[in-house]
Amino acid sequence: MHQHPVVTADFPENLSGGIMICGYNFGFSAQDQKNEENGVEAPEAELSFFSDSRVNNTLFRNRLLKWFDSWGSELETDASKIGSYERSFFQTNWIATQTATIADDNISNARLVAEADGILSLIASREPRLILFTGSKLIEALNDSEVREQVERILGTRPGNAKIYQSEVPVKGTKFKLLRQDFPNAVVVSTPHVTGTRGISDEYMAGFRRIMQDVLS
Repeated sequence: MHQHPVVTADFPENLSGGIMICGYNFGFSAQDQKNEENGVEAPEAELSFFSDSRVNNTLFRNRLLKWFDSWGSELETDASKIGSYERSFFQTNWIATQTATIADDNISNARLVAEADGILSLIASREPRLILFTGSKLIEALNDSEVREQVERILGTRPGNAKIYQSEVPVKGTKFKLLRQDFPNAVVVSTPHVTGTRGISDEYMAGFRRIMQDVLS
């Protein structure tokens, strides 16, 4: 089985017991599309720590850093100042495809379950202490009965359904959820998708500070 793609550099702190950031699939920018159409081979992306301000300068990463700041877990972006906490993060996606938006890739629960081997092998290899899914379908796929036996071999006995939390910041309209499951070998947290959820504000996500401080400490 090929190695599941990771878009951050390897450090001792993220190769074992780190914090995994996982979305649906890999981004594909307008420039990427233009290069592909013109037959221009894209340069190999530089791998660095997750919060490095010089690389991985995407809307997804930058907004997630805002959320971490609001949860009281600010990540250093200067390579000369990082410590073990910054090095403990690693970023990947469940499906190893590239699209401009997640809507372009027809991501269903059935597909996530069918293509779960790669992400589960990565979790088994790195044994993260915290798995942060951005997108509710990911935790649903992790709990699907089709992969439950495999998941429990890696994370330990399933602790029942995920606990549901609401933001402490009052809003009108849709109330987005945060879900948490405490497996014996890792805590799994599911947030709304960072860039693909309409109507969600950074202020609203700051209202999960209490629960996120607990899992990030």
